Order: sequence, then structure tokens, then C-alpha cells
Amino acid sequence: MPLAEAYGSSPEWVHWAGCVGLGPDRECLGCEHSWWAADVGFAETDEDDEDGEAAPLRVVGAVIVDGDRVLTARRAPDRSAAGLWEFPGGKIEPGESPQQALARELREELDVEIEVGWLIGRGEGEAGERELHLDCYWARVRGAAPTTSTDHDLLEWVPLTDLSGRDWAGPDVPIVETILAGAAPRFRAL
Repeated sequence: MPLAEAYGSSPEWVHWAGCVGLGPDRECLGCEHSWWAADVGFAETDEDDEDGEAAPLRVVGAVIVDGDRVLTARRAPDRSAAGLWEFPGGKIEPGESPQQALARELREELDVEIEVGWLIGRGEGEAGERELHLDCYWARVRGAAPTTSTDHDLLEWVPLTDLSGRDWAGPDVPIVETILAGAAPRFRAL
């Protein structure tokens, strides 16, 4: 159980159900994820941390699985990182959990409803002057598979083992490496 002080210091989007806290910030032995209070930066704010630097921009991505395949998305020519492959997702808005943001972003971007699974890991990069933190989660589509995207010019299903043959956006690379090292999709038991 998390320390009592952690409950009061947690942002609203932190859900402690099932987590085993190891300190004043969220660290979970169940999902193996952690966050620190200073590690929360949102899309529309230019918050500064204690050193006067902009807080990291928090984004989420979905590794959408269908059997042994994963949905990959290529950035459209009119977008930043055009032509690079990534896992679909987007920015966390104030008041949202990462899981809520992921479900909303994929509803907007791919017109699908998803089941969000366990966290796979974090990739880091830059978004202009800000550091970018990409947390990727396993996901499954509920209903019909996506066929178009508002942010990508191409969606392709590829075998989990064939992810290395693409030119990935920097923050997605550690996620691809984790999957290729044997990470398996994980979802909550029903």
C-alpha cells in the first residue's frame, strides 16, 4: 500500500488501485511503472520546474495488438517527424490519466474504442524546447480495426517480430526494443 502522504501529493490522474507504493511518489510493483511529481508536464502549459526549465511534455502511445500483429503508423508529410513510424497516441491533457488520454486520442485520431493494457515503457525525446516523455501501453481495439488516421498517411499491421525494419521516431525506439526483447502483451484479467 502507498504511503499515506502519497495520496495527498498525487495528481488527480493517478489511480492507486492495485499499486504498491514504495515511496512518496508512485512506484508500482504490479505494473512496474513509476512517476515523480516533477515529471508531470501537460500540453497547454509552459510550466517551469524548480530549475526554471519547462516541465516535460507528457504523451502516450498505444501498441495496438491483434494476435501476433501490431498496428504501426507513419507520420503524414504535413506533420512534425514526417515519414517516421510511431505508435499512435497523443498528449495528456490536464485532469486526464495516461489511460484516459490514450483512449481519447485514439478515438479522435483513429475513430476506435480501445482497451488499455499494461505499461510497456518510456521513450524520451524533444518537442521544441521541451523534453518529451512518451509512455506506451499495450492496447486492443474494441470493434472494427482502424483504417484511417488524422495524423498519419499510412497504417500497417506488422508481426511483432518485424518491427525493426522501420525508421522509427526517436521516442518510440526504446519501446520497439522492449517488444523485440520479448515483452508480451498484458491486459487486466476479466
